[in-house]
Amino acid sequence: MQLKLHPQTEGTNRSVGVITIIATLATLTINGFAGTTSYGKATESLEEPPPEATPYADWCTLLKSGLKLYSNTDNPLIQEFKLMGRLQYQLATVDGTDSFGDDVGYDTDEFRRVRLGASLKALNHFQVKASSEIVVDNEPRGGDRGFRFNGLWDGYVKLNAKSAFNLEGFDALKIGYGRREVHMTEEWNTSSKLIKTVERSAIANKVWPSDSGFSNPTGFWVEGTNGELSWQTGAFTTSRSEWLAPWDDGQLYYLMLDYDLSDRTGLDQTDLLFMGSYQDVDIDQDRLAGGVEWATSVGARLANDRWQLRLNATIGDNGDQSSELREDTFWGFVVLPTYWLVQDKFEAVFRYQYQGSSEDQGIRLNSRYVRRAQSTGDANIIGGARGDEHHSFYGGLNYYFCGDNAKIMAGIEYDDISSDGHHVYDGWTGFLAFRLYF
Repeated sequence: MQLKLHPQTEGTNRSVGVITIIATLATLTINGFAGTTSYGKATESLEEPPPEATPYADWCTLLKSGLKLYSNTDNPLIQEFKLMGRLQYQLATVDGTDSFGDDVGYDTDEFRRVRLGASLKALNHFQVKASSEIVVDNEPRGGDRGFRFNGLWDGYVKLNAKSAFNLEGFDALKIGYGRREVHMTEEWNTSSKLIKTVERSAIANKVWPSDSGFSNPTGFWVEGTNGELSWQTGAFTTSRSEWLAPWDDGQLYYLMLDYDLSDRTGLDQTDLLFMGSYQDVDIDQDRLAGGVEWATSVGARLANDRWQLRLNATIGDNGDQSSELREDTFWGFVVLPTYWLVQDKFEAVFRYQYQGSSEDQGIRLNSRYVRRAQSTGDANIIGGARGDEHHSFYGGLNYYFCGDNAKIMAGIEYDDISSDGHHVYDGWTGFLAFRLYF
């Protein structure tokens, strides 16, 4: 099994060209900012760097601090303004057997995420944030690739109610409105900047409340902290829009609880999570999470020294679907241990996922990348890669250049999905990814 670029030579050459341009711009930007503070004023350069300095020191400092263009806590109008960005590029190869016993061979490359945004802190109590996808990449489906606006990923305003109203009953209390991610599993409570696997599990993606265009919903929420407990609750419209969505269709109600028990256990990290959602919507309206009516998820994060263990279990109801075979109950769990082979530098990752359903087509494979092979005619998988039992195994290695801000991820995943005891698909997917953010 070989890892190759997408067979479309023109698209591949364009990808390499784009990467070269981005790398050049990044180098120029880093060189331009290396001698400035967050105010843009020149700083004195050291004639001899300290012994611990590395060739990447300025680069890492820039990535970790972000492009903070202004910062002044004494200004009553604007306290901070900074730019944010995220670049994620990856290659994949699929080697499996489709529903009819034929071999599946498929190779592709993809700009997984390219986002630019900004964050503003103003009037001492408000934060305004917005970011957008700036790439449309359909090459994995046999289409084209281009850099252009692809919808608002998140955009919201948040009020620090604790400081604004001098509330003493909360350690933190904020109220928000706008477009944002809704985190329904432990994996989705981890940003794509920080996830340990190249792709999240299929069961996690199934209950992610995205619209039919795989975009975030619009809504309002309240988030707070009381001692060991952090929590969020809110309501979101199911209507779809490239911007802030109207309240024309149904609503999704959401609750998240996060207990930090590290002081009790003595471990470096001990978090227990609970997440739940309920969607009140008709089948002929815009819906989130593919129409999942309700879902409940519990998770845990345990870490000490070099190891970390992440656990999650999910159960829910598919709601009304176009086929009865895709309705009723589904469930699944994820076990994800990691271990630092070289502390903070080189990491080994393993994940096992199981998902099942009461109906023959109640669960599904991820869209990346087996279903992409189907869309290009390289595979023939019945039911759109749906089934009632799915096992998945992932093993990978992550190398960190600058913490999570710049890393390379390599992994291989095995999937086996069946429906009513009949083979739907089994095979391997190999990943190689580059991740960068500031």
